[in-house]
Amino acid sequence: MKRIFALYKIPMIALAIIFIGGCEDYFEYSPYAANVKDSYKNLDEKNMNKLLSNNNETSEEIKFAVLADSHYDYHELDEALVNINSIEDIDFVLVNGDIADHGYLKEYELFHEKMKRLNMPYLTVIGNHDYRSNGIDIYTEMYGEPNKSFIFKNNLFVLFDDVFWESNKMPDMDWLEKELKYSNQYNNCFVFAHIPPYSDQFTKERGSNYEQLMDTYNVDLSIHGHVHEYIYDDNGIGETDYLAVESMKDKEFVIVTVTENSYSVKRVKY
Repeated sequence: MKRIFALYKIPMIALAIIFIGGCEDYFEYSPYAANVKDSYKNLDEKNMNKLLSNNNETSEEIKFAVLADSHYDYHELDEALVNINSIEDIDFVLVNGDIADHGYLKEYELFHEKMKRLNMPYLTVIGNHDYRSNGIDIYTEMYGEPNKSFIFKNNLFVLFDDVFWESNKMPDMDWLEKELKYSNQYNNCFVFAHIPPYSDQFTKERGSNYEQLMDTYNVDLSIHGHVHEYIYDDNGIGETDYLAVESMKDKEFVIVTVTENSYSVKRVKY
């Protein structure tokens, strides 16, 4: 019996070695892995540099596309990218949160592989779903710190992390106010944040504080996702306007065209 057991054990060991050797991708793509490839790191910074290096000072107009809440709706995202590539003169695309659904590395990788098909740079805002699992670690590795800003053709663009619940922290309103402090030096000012101030994660007081900050520093347009519906609130002269864009599942994105002292919003359904 001992001899038979020894003979049986040899092929079992061989099978185990083959299994382990073939499981490299399994361990690499564990749902909770955060080992971001070097070529996938600091993508927002790289794309900002591309955008700013293509800054055509002879043209004052800016045109950018906004999409949000792609989650795992990859087919709809593919269609959106084809449509965006077909539109002339888009300077950049802003992805306004919920890149992932569960915050898994593979979701982030699949998203970026698709976004690489764009003819123009893309930038991101973190969403509440992007925090799930260890998604914040993956997001920071891939796209950099959630709070960032840039100036393009004398317009200020502020990308802000306003996630409360999943982040287990308060949004850094002091940072936001600091970025907006000199907004009057620019032609226009746009703030992008995944969650609108009238949505679930904001209390009435927090929402009011956010809106007061927008009005104090003359933000032209505050742009959001999260609610999975198109809402555009044009408050008129002197007050900040608010825009929420549809989710990818509903096959819609928005084009914002910016001139020297104004902007316009266009819904694009596909």
